[in-house]
Amino acid sequence: MGNRGWLVDAHQLYNMLDELDLNNKDFNKALRGAFNKSSRLIKVEAAKNLKQVSYDGGTIRNADFLSKAINILVYKSGRGAKIGLFDNRKSTIRYKGDTYKNPAYILRWINSGTDVRTLKGRGKYPAGTNRGAMPSRPFFATAVQSKLNEAQDALENNIQNEIIKIANKKRR
Repeated sequence: MGNRGWLVDAHQLYNMLDELDLNNKDFNKALRGAFNKSSRLIKVEAAKNLKQVSYDGGTIRNADFLSKAINILVYKSGRGAKIGLFDNRKSTIRYKGDTYKNPAYILRWINSGTDVRTLKGRGKYPAGTNRGAMPSRPFFATAVQSKLNEAQDALENNIQNEIIKIANKKRR
C-alpha cells in the first residue's frame, strides 16, 4: 500500500463549510465519520476474505470472532484513518455478549504465516514438540487491493454527506 494517501479536493469542502456556517470542530467530526464509513468497505471485504481462508482441515471455523479484530483507527483530528490487524487501544473485543482478549495476533499469523513453531515444554506437552509452520494466507492485502479505489471514491461523497448531516442537526 505504501505511503499513498487519500486525496480529497478540500476547496469545494471549505466552500460548503462557509455556506453552511460550520466551524473546524464540525468539519473534523465530519471527516472522522467519512473516514470511518470509507474504511468499513475494506474491513467488510477483509472479513469476507477471512471466511474463505482454508487450511487442510477446511475453512476457519471461528472467522466471525476473528474478524472482530480487524481494526479501524480514525485519527482524532479527522485527517486520516488506519485500518489493519493491530491491537487497538482496547485489549478486548465484544463477541456475542461476552468480552474476549483481542485476537489480532492470530490474524497476523494467518495473514503472514509463521516459521516452524516448537513448544517450550510447559503444561502437558514436552519441550520441543513441533507444531509446524503456518502457511501464509494473505486475506487482508487482497481486501485492501480490491476495495481501496472504491473507498477512495466514496470518501469525498461521504465527507459531503457527513457535513450536510451535521449542518442539519445544527439547524434544529
